[in-house]
Amino acid sequence: MTVQNRQLSYFDSGVGTPIIFLHPPGLGKEVFQYQEKLSQSYRIIRYDMCGHGESEGTLQQVTIELLAEELLQLMDELHIAQAVICGYSAGGTVAQHFTLTYPDRVLALVLSGGFPHVTNPWLKAEFQAGMTLLKYSPNLLGKILVTSHGIKQEDRDLLWKTVSSTNHRNWLDFYQASYHYSCSESLSEINAPVLVVYGQYVKHIRTYQKEYETKVKNGKVAIVPHAFHEIPVREWRAFNQLVDTFVSSSVN
Repeated sequence: MTVQNRQLSYFDSGVGTPIIFLHPPGLGKEVFQYQEKLSQSYRIIRYDMCGHGESEGTLQQVTIELLAEELLQLMDELHIAQAVICGYSAGGTVAQHFTLTYPDRVLALVLSGGFPHVTNPWLKAEFQAGMTLLKYSPNLLGKILVTSHGIKQEDRDLLWKTVSSTNHRNWLDFYQASYHYSCSESLSEINAPVLVVYGQYVKHIRTYQKEYETKVKNGKVAIVPHAFHEIPVREWRAFNQLVDTFVSSSVN
């Protein structure tokens, strides 16, 4: 479809309550391929954000605000009045901003590995390393992302197709915008039900758990045992079950 005068690539499958998935910088809609299994009960929409994968890039600076507007236009084009918004990692930055900016369009918010701002020293270092690699060795960064998220060779091939097609300037902009964004002071304004999912072993991101527990009025946190950060892919059964239980109890 055409969004913001650009071509945007998306998958739309299933019927029922819409769940829209937002990927982190560098990765596209294929990182949510295992969430297609939820289309047996829900309408699943996953798409490549501006300049990622098969979606056309832009010469504009990519900001969190621009990506939130992109999501709004996507929903309008698909005639979706309200949806569950699910953001993975830095994709959660866009998801949170969208929820705060357009609360009437959000049925519920799901964050996998979510954070309201990048303040933890280890998370800061991860972002800085990613941005540096993207500038000087983008293929190495792509291979790291593909290896960490690909369970099978066919998964890795699909992910590499997305990563290798992504506009480096738009990718870096998304990194930088997420790095500098903060909605910590606004978390208490979120009225929609919120589910935040963390892997047990990602302690530096789990430092934000208490912030969500104390500031979000209608929120819950789930910890996936023996898991790291790549939950939608490597722990997709547990993640899908958590999303299904949350949506069916909070929305349906």
